[in-house]
Amino acid sequence: MVTLILAFIFLTPRSVFKDGPAYRPTHPNEITVRADGPNGFICELNSSAIAADEPDVRSALQRALQPMTGNVEVSRYDELRDTSGKLTGYRVWAHR
Repeated sequence: MVTLILAFIFLTPRSVFKDGPAYRPTHPNEITVRADGPNGFICELNSSAIAADEPDVRSALQRALQPMTGNVEVSRYDELRDTSGKLTGYRVWAHR
């Protein structure tokens, strides 16, 4: 019986178990904040947090981050794009 159980465990292909990490899509308003030094932050936010026709992206990012981080100055930002080139979000470096 033990041999049968061990054979099942080690000889069954992984595809049978459908095991994989649970993917949770981010909410459109979700902002992820990580520390970057004593007064710095690296923030990631969805592109829907900023209007598509916004002329000054840097100040719009600063306004979007203000409820979460308080008064911060945006040092730089990168646009995050998917494999097709569509804008999906922003990665922002900010400091107090």
